[in-house]
Amino acid sequence: MKKTEKKSVLGINEFYNINKFPSSEGMTVLGISIPLIDHKQSATKCFQSTEFLISKIKKSGVGAIISYSDGLYMNSDEPANKLKYKFQLLMEKHKQKYLKLIHQNINIIPSAFSFVTWSQLILSCKEFSNYSKKLKKIYSKDKLFQKYVDLDITTTNRVIDENSINYILEEVLLDYLIIMGRVRLQNDYIQDRQKWILNCYHGKPHRSHVYIYQKKIFNLKSDNIYKGSWYDLINKKLYEFDRLDIETFDFNQT
Repeated sequence: MKKTEKKSVLGINEFYNINKFPSSEGMTVLGISIPLIDHKQSATKCFQSTEFLISKIKKSGVGAIISYSDGLYMNSDEPANKLKYKFQLLMEKHKQKYLKLIHQNINIIPSAFSFVTWSQLILSCKEFSNYSKKLKKIYSKDKLFQKYVDLDITTTNRVIDENSINYILEEVLLDYLIIMGRVRLQNDYIQDRQKWILNCYHGKPHRSHVYIYQKKIFNLKSDNIYKGSWYDLINKKLYEFDRLDIETFDFNQT
């Protein structure tokens, strides 16, 4: 009698690439950080990541949300009118270049791509303001949460102040609500039929994002297979939060 092979069990902080996406329809959400839009997350580099993700598709049925974090960077003392004009030019240029690359590839379905701003995503989430209020209240009492937020701020090379704290809390909250299915992802190709959602980014997640998932802060339920995951497009790894030890994992961006 042949011995059955035992499947290897991944350990804590041991992560690998995705082989293939599920065969069901799904959605990838690629967050674009405004400060990185001209280099680390240029349209050309993002499109190269898109082609890489396409290689993970078993069959057609995967849409892509390209999310610009313009509104997130309004957590600043800089005049809003100057930031708005600056961000608008950067986003328009990035989107136009991205669309040009999409249309040059005959194997890509243009309608599978949706380009949205930060504010659009917030408006697509029911009761975002209530969730934000609750999260800030939890943050004000949870010393460990405060520690992780401070470390996230330091990792992103920001000064620890009220603007930076609001920046991190807003970012991790929206990212969390997206993978928990509380944000409507409007896409002409998928049209709300997605069975899974995967957050993708050129870098690692924030400690505080992992923390609010592990602590089940809002006690939200979701059937999303990737609800506790983050895909790092630089290191080509899927970080699964259930196996990520915040205290020992290396969160430094590469």
